[in-house]
Amino acid sequence: MLRILMVLLLCVSVGVALSLAAPVWPLRPGLMGFAMLLASAWAVRRYWEGLQPEGRPGSPERALWHGLATYGLLFGHLSATVWQLGPVLAMHSLAGHALAIDSWTLVFGALVSYWIARDPEPRRDERDVLIRNHGLLAGHIVLIGLLLALILALGFAGRTVVGQFNQPMLAHVLILIVLAQCLIQNLAQLRLYWLDARAEQGGQ
Repeated sequence: MLRILMVLLLCVSVGVALSLAAPVWPLRPGLMGFAMLLASAWAVRRYWEGLQPEGRPGSPERALWHGLATYGLLFGHLSATVWQLGPVLAMHSLAGHALAIDSWTLVFGALVSYWIARDPEPRRDERDVLIRNHGLLAGHIVLIGLLLALILALGFAGRTVVGQFNQPMLAHVLILIVLAQCLIQNLAQLRLYWLDARAEQGGQ
């Protein structure tokens, strides 16, 4: 479980660093993140291929590890960038256009890196379906909770920073909420795979 949390923390931190240290990067943050996603996907695939067949994660678990990393990177980058540009986000500005370009570059990197890291021999079983359902439930609870918090903030905190949000800012806050839901869903599922692996080791 510690490894799962460390991967999440690392990827979110890298996303934040891409945003906050944008002026010192030799390339645009989106391109830097794109290269990191592809390099890490290739390294992880090589690592998985080096494991014994019985020790390799199945197709759904591989997808979850990839999702945890990419969603974490996207969440860290977008949250840090929105924090710097808020509470009024001017989309038709140099900063707004840079945010859009970097974000879509990272999304494209996530898609390409998934193609690299994917399982060449997809495998699923009933355990995967059960774990997926638990993850969906956890993600749904988090999504509803965050949306309720945002609704209450918009309705009763008009004089706070939330009340100053314009439409583009609210749209990006909603994107962050969706990313948070995806992260919690992946965390919940990976935790169940971890518990299942511990149970198998204990039974041997």
